[in-house]
Amino acid sequence: MEPLNCPGSQLSLLYVEDEPEIRELLSGVLIRKFPAVEIHTAENGMAGLELFKELSPDIILTDIRMPVMDGIQMAREIRGVNSTASIIVISACSETEYLLEAIKMGISRYVLKPIDHKMLFEAVNDCIARITHERQSKAQNELIRRLNDELEQRVLERTAELEASNRELEAFCYSVAHDLSTPLRGINGFSNILLEEYSDRLDEAGQSYLVRMGSATVRMGQLINDLLELSRVTRRELHRERVDLSHLVHGIVDELREHDPDRRAEFIIAENLEDEGDPILIRLALENLLGNAWKYTSKEPSPKIEFGSRTCNGETVYFVRDNGIGFDMAYVHKLFIPFQRLHGIDEFGGTGVGLASVQRIISRHGGKIWAEGEPKKGATFYFTVRCSSSVHNTAN
Repeated sequence: MEPLNCPGSQLSLLYVEDEPEIRELLSGVLIRKFPAVEIHTAENGMAGLELFKELSPDIILTDIRMPVMDGIQMAREIRGVNSTASIIVISACSETEYLLEAIKMGISRYVLKPIDHKMLFEAVNDCIARITHERQSKAQNELIRRLNDELEQRVLERTAELEASNRELEAFCYSVAHDLSTPLRGINGFSNILLEEYSDRLDEAGQSYLVRMGSATVRMGQLINDLLELSRVTRRELHRERVDLSHLVHGIVDELREHDPDRRAEFIIAENLEDEGDPILIRLALENLLGNAWKYTSKEPSPKIEFGSRTCNGETVYFVRDNGIGFDMAYVHKLFIPFQRLHGIDEFGGTGVGLASVQRIISRHGGKIWAEGEPKKGATFYFTVRCSSSVHNTAN
């Protein structure tokens, strides 16, 4: 059997034997067989114990019967210093009582006299393998601990950076809300004054320009508000709880009908749909999805809007479906990008921020959102509110 070598720091072995000839002969054999192991010798148990305390060898190979202090007593003293020390006892068959005591103490291995070198080498190799494994495990655990400490420190640093960025973003949002909205209201107000008090001094074209100016300021104000809403969606702390999605949808539909009482549309709402999520953010996402369905079915003679769920690869997938204007799937990648619109502003109102907010809300919940549509045949928006690798961007 080839000897095992331990990477890293050199292993050491203490051989304790009172007979000089045997000690010299066997130590020479050990040196030749295990060149990577540092070999030390001692002439009795007392000398071996002192040398162990001085050198802390990895393996102790000892005879049992020795003057001054026998091998068993020395092993017991060593165990008191290092309870996991690797101890190999060399024992004659007649020393059964000693051997049983050594086994009771938990020696690593024993070798019977006359010494079989093959058995001795196997015993030493077993100890080397165990020590090597322990050192490797210790080194790996230390590396993992150090990496965890570094990762924790990086997380702390990154968290501090994100908190600072959030504070800067909050300051920016305040600036947007205050510094931009205030002069915008002034522009809108003055244009209205001109229309009301000076319309007789303006020709038709001038009055048209003022009307368009007022409309532009209203739209810009809406853009500012939507930007702020998108920012709040990103920064708001997530609070998960049980949410009755069907109940939320019923409430949103009531609000849509109240806001536009002359509109008639068929709503199909699946009942008893519940899930875990932030109730405020989930409601905002549903408001945007249902509001879009309401808006894009406004020119449909028999508008129909549906909210429901289905199981896809073992996951619950919710959907909002309508039979409105729809969209071309060639442009589906633009749906969730802020300010990207697939229909003209003169045709349908809005800023193009709503679906971007929905996407961020769903993403923060660990879910996914995707859409399918066809021009003049409606659209369906699918979403999940939990992280799952089994949900794909299809739902048939």
